[in-house]
Amino acid sequence: MSTDKRKYVKDLAMMAEKTAREGNMRKLYDTTKKLSGNYRKPGRPVKSKEGKVITNVEEQRNRLVEHFKELLNKPAPLNPTNIETAPTDLPIDVGPQTIEEISMAIRQIKSGKAAGLDNIPKADVEVTARILHILINMIWDEEQVPTDWKGLLVKIPKKGGLSKYENYTGITLLSIPEKVFNRVLLNRMEDSVDA
Repeated sequence: MSTDKRKYVKDLAMMAEKTAREGNMRKLYDTTKKLSGNYRKPGRPVKSKEGKVITNVEEQRNRLVEHFKELLNKPAPLNPTNIETAPTDLPIDVGPQTIEEISMAIRQIKSGKAAGLDNIPKADVEVTARILHILINMIWDEEQVPTDWKGLLVKIPKKGGLSKYENYTGITLLSIPEKVFNRVLLNRMEDSVDA
């Protein structure tokens, strides 16, 4: 075994020990899977709409984007449901968020979920609630959302041949601070609807 490979395996073993001590079972499982050699690379050739095999990573990304645009941009239904408009404007609080609202929103977010592009886990957000409070109010005042709050679309295989994107579903990984911000807004809307 080469020196680089030994170092890589040793680092993985140390990572597994650390995650076991921390009780992070998901990361421990992923690390052990890599150590055992049963770790598959997610990349594989896929087919275009015409059935041609695409091996170029950039072309695969473009095909994935095209597939999800088709899924998400369907035409409006011919017989849309008739939804009555609210008789009055709802009294939604548009003032600065309070630290209590931020703390409640953090508690409402499920633990163990994947972090977004910023790689900030929920545990970090819990201990930095005061800093997040300042950040969220700054975003609220400036009406400018951080660029790293964009979602990361991840393809998840379903049943069937994985060379076709039709056999994948997508999930979007969102930033935990973004989820907190959205949760505060949702809570305010729910409060005004329930009032």
